[in-house]
Amino acid sequence: MSTGETTQRGRSQNEIRDEVRQTVRQLSELASSEADFDKFSNTVLEQIVNITGAFGAALWQVNGNQGPVITHKSGESPSSLASSVLSAENEQHSRALMKVVQSAEPLSIDSSAFVENPAEAKPPFLLLMAPIHDRNKECHGAMELLQRGNVSAQAKDGYLRFLSQVSQLFQRWHEQQDLARLSQHADAWSERLDFINETHSSIDFKETAYSIANEARRLLKCDRVSVARWNGSRCKVLAISSQDKFDNRANVVKKLGKIATASVSADAPFWILGDTTGIAPEVARKINDYLDEAHSRTLVVLPLFAKPPETPDLEMKSRRKKKPKKLGALIIEYFDQDVVEGSIEEDTKLIVGQSQLALENARQHGEIFMLPIWKRMGWLQKVLFQDHFAKTMTGLVALALLTLAMLFWPMDLEMKVDGVMQPTNRRTIFAQTEGIVETVHVGNRANVQQGDLLLELRSPELELQMKDIEGRLITLDQQIRSVEYQLARGFDDPAEMQEVTSTLQLYQKRKTNLIDQQRLIDLKKERLNLYAPIDGTVVTWDAKRRLPGLPVAANQAVLAVDDLQGDWQLELKVPQNKIGYINRAIVESEDKPLDVSFIVETNPNLRLNASLTELASRAEPSDQGIPEFRATARANPDELSELRPGAGVTARVSCGEVKLWYWCFYQVYDWVRTKVLF
Repeated sequence: MSTGETTQRGRSQNEIRDEVRQTVRQLSELASSEADFDKFSNTVLEQIVNITGAFGAALWQVNGNQGPVITHKSGESPSSLASSVLSAENEQHSRALMKVVQSAEPLSIDSSAFVENPAEAKPPFLLLMAPIHDRNKECHGAMELLQRGNVSAQAKDGYLRFLSQVSQLFQRWHEQQDLARLSQHADAWSERLDFINETHSSIDFKETAYSIANEARRLLKCDRVSVARWNGSRCKVLAISSQDKFDNRANVVKKLGKIATASVSADAPFWILGDTTGIAPEVARKINDYLDEAHSRTLVVLPLFAKPPETPDLEMKSRRKKKPKKLGALIIEYFDQDVVEGSIEEDTKLIVGQSQLALENARQHGEIFMLPIWKRMGWLQKVLFQDHFAKTMTGLVALALLTLAMLFWPMDLEMKVDGVMQPTNRRTIFAQTEGIVETVHVGNRANVQQGDLLLELRSPELELQMKDIEGRLITLDQQIRSVEYQLARGFDDPAEMQEVTSTLQLYQKRKTNLIDQQRLIDLKKERLNLYAPIDGTVVTWDAKRRLPGLPVAANQAVLAVDDLQGDWQLELKVPQNKIGYINRAIVESEDKPLDVSFIVETNPNLRLNASLTELASRAEPSDQGIPEFRATARANPDELSELRPGAGVTARVSCGEVKLWYWCFYQVYDWVRTKVLF
């Protein structure tokens, strides 16, 4: 006897009814709250087994004309006979289940119906079956309860009614799930409407791109959405979700732009789940380079095009269709999950369609000439151009104001010239004699003092000359000793003695000449060592690596030393068509240095000041053969910082005040005087 059966016999009928009602109520709440069907089914079977004291319960599913299949069960069978009855291979049991499903009516069967000899059905048990419906009230399975057989007819009916009541909870569960799905669909459409509203809320292209990126990320529940704009030859990333500002020069942003460019150029969307098989090798390389930086598991690139207007006119239909205008690309990324195309296909179609429409409208609006000015001056239209008299007066006043401004408004005339920035005190070190660089004692940016040894040269020719002289000196010494020995022995003939004495003098004179040559070679060898002419910094790049072993000729530049801590100056190249204005300004300023403003190309955001100190009176040809006048300007030392020798500068030399008309048209005036009037 089971525990549930013993408990039931020890309680009154009212207590059992209360417990049954409470169980049904709990299962009803579970049907409204539980989303997992397996968990719900197992809980229901366990509860009905516990409340009825049955041997077990099972849930059967029927798919079409196929036989029933057990999907969930609870409890244990009392005998091997019951196990064989409950198996899916039992034909009588299967027919009974199919009868319940087809008739949609509950059924109770005694175990004796499954055996030829009723005496074999021991212990006796009772099979109670109730149909299970879905939300459309279609029967697709049955719930079966395996109860003890020695129960009264009234108890059997009670069990059957209870089982039928519980089986109806499955229909309620399906209805609750459908309601939940409908609610989710309603929320999804609400989010889509929000996306559409936000996408079309602005007519500015950049604001529209940011709205698309942020709202698409929220709608797709992805990690990042980017919008790239097509500029005619490539795509530039314009907006990244959740990032108000980003650096377009960043490596990852550049690689993302290359992927968008490839997609738009080929008019092909990319849906990458970590595998680039089937994609062109060049494009696959760009995608893999980006994935190595961004570590995205899912990368979706969707090109955006402006659809051409549809014209039903027959004449327009006969013409060749225009290609859709390229707008850019939409890039969707998931960092931690693989998202297949079908799961977000509906949302991506909506996003692409609305994005194309919104971006095309923004593009057309943004192409209006001088749009920002017209927006701010729109209110003037009603005041100044409301009728013909107002239009005429507005034109006359504007012309008068323009004429007065041209005649009387002063402007500072500036001549724009190019040049370089150099320290005032700098020296270029030249080789004084021909040789080969043997040792370099300083490197780039090394600080040196005047007289410091910078590098040593070696001259194989001088070494060979020195060895030749040394050999000749040894020979002369031997000859001199031989002649001195002869003189020491003496001569009887004075003439012979005179001849030997002359020979000795000749040898000594030759030795003196060789010693002088040896001193001259030593002097030349000393010149092979190059020393710092000033205190400063070595600015020759990578001298220790490039110079050793380098053959140099006499007067060849080898090193450069600049005094970076001292004064700096601009070395300007003034074109000949501007030299007259600068000369006139110098005369009018009574030799006072002209003001010069300049920017250094290494830091164009910083505007610096200088004073013109010298202007050449003779022109020199440039590298292109064009005559130029050299000029120097002393930079303000208080403004200098992080300057580099030889950095290019763009300078403006102040040439005094002129009237506005001359400031606007002086170049045209000069051209007319030169090309037309002369």
